[in-house]
Amino acid sequence: MNGAWLRAWGRSSNAWERLSPRIAAATGWRVWNPGRYGAPWHRLFREAYPLRERPILLFGLNPGPYGMGQTGIPFTDVRRLRRCLPRLEQKLRERGRVPRVPGLAPRSLRPFLTREFESSAVRVYRFLETGWGSAEEGWRRVGVANSCPLLFMDRTGKNRTPADLGAAIRRRIGASPRAARLCRAVEAQRGESALEAIAAAKPRGVVLLGKDVQGCLGSGLTGRLGEGKVLAWRHPARAVPELWARGLLESLGSRSERASSSSGTVMRRILRFRRSP
Repeated sequence: MNGAWLRAWGRSSNAWERLSPRIAAATGWRVWNPGRYGAPWHRLFREAYPLRERPILLFGLNPGPYGMGQTGIPFTDVRRLRRCLPRLEQKLRERGRVPRVPGLAPRSLRPFLTREFESSAVRVYRFLETGWGSAEEGWRRVGVANSCPLLFMDRTGKNRTPADLGAAIRRRIGASPRAARLCRAVEAQRGESALEAIAAAKPRGVVLLGKDVQGCLGSGLTGRLGEGKVLAWRHPARAVPELWARGLLESLGSRSERASSSSGTVMRRILRFRRSP
């Protein structure tokens, strides 16, 4: 499982690296590729917490500057790495890497960093800890694949996402054939990266976080996996942590129950879903 996952991760990062100069030129944004420069820590992360068979696969937008932008691990800032992932921290220290802010962030990114935590990480780690007792156990059951592994900052230093790309391209170069080709290439690569992650992980189901990811990937993944294996859920960035985490767990448990036609309380459904092999 780990080998297939890391190979898919590398192919996606390399494909987006080829697209990044075109995106930068067409938007005027600064572009970094944490999927690529963060690969050493991500590899150690998956060595410490290898995915078990048939995990849950979350699809997010793109790396955050305080999370994957610094650690190479989706929805994981340095604070959560040190507090919640002791096995990974030990592996890093054994290699002479002390995880501290700004982590792996390139020097060109550091002037844009103004805080030390990723807000989405708070919600995702609450989900892992509530569902599986600890983040370390949760990461064996849950994988994350960004629909785009690039990190963007506009000229004002504001973090941007793939949801902003189309409008930014059209503002800079107009509604031209060139703009249309680039938008199509970005959307196609998002879909291809998602399918590669699914082929590598062979998940029991996928969760699409946020309206942009749902709009980009929803119909294609539903057609491939079936409606019962694709769950649309709100993005964690501004959600109430406890409500977001428990709501997602309950929705996953309900899906599991419908699929197995079994009965029980909500909590039993969640327990059965998260413990199944």
